[in-house]
Amino acid sequence: MTLSLRSLALPVLASLLLLAGCAASRGPLKTYEGPVRAVTEVALLDLPEQVQVMAIDGREPPTGFLTSQVQLALLPGEHVLAVRYVQLFQLNAEDHDVVRSRQAVLRFTAVAGARYRVEYPPQRDREAARQFAREPHFTVVAAGGEVAAQSTAIKSFAEASLIDSLGRAFESQQESRPVTNTDLLKDIWNRSSAEEREAFRAWINQPAK
Repeated sequence: MTLSLRSLALPVLASLLLLAGCAASRGPLKTYEGPVRAVTEVALLDLPEQVQVMAIDGREPPTGFLTSQVQLALLPGEHVLAVRYVQLFQLNAEDHDVVRSRQAVLRFTAVAGARYRVEYPPQRDREAARQFAREPHFTVVAAGGEVAAQSTAIKSFAEASLIDSLGRAFESQQESRPVTNTDLLKDIWNRSSAEEREAFRAWINQPAK
């Protein structure tokens, strides 16, 4: 039996509309544990498609997390995001080039019910993008236009966690007493996963060389 082009196209069109509806109804990506919280209890962070999140609070995001036009739902409080710039440039009909920047860390305090966005200077062409990739700079901007954070260039998401610990230590030192290495170790331990703690215990128990 021969099927008409129209009869083939209708199911395909219906599937595309269904997928589009699902995509539109998808809420922000949850970055915290436990049940989904109301929008008034979290902060929303919008990311352009050229900005990829490499780590959140020192931890790598789950597989499949890196999608375009991401909106994150963050709990109120301080957060550290490691991000990078990635953009595809079409050179001709067959060739293309992907420009990836160094990673940069954004450390800011999220307020419940607030909405933020990550911004970066638009790159007019591939050469400009390559220059930007060497020294990337990102900004977290609140809904009212206020700048909430400026980025710092880093080499890896692990360094973002270290910057977070040092920043907290510096603030504590300014406010109360000198911070020791023990304080830093406690802070890192409290924010480590069970697997990371077990690996650290194994390292501690290694015979002395």
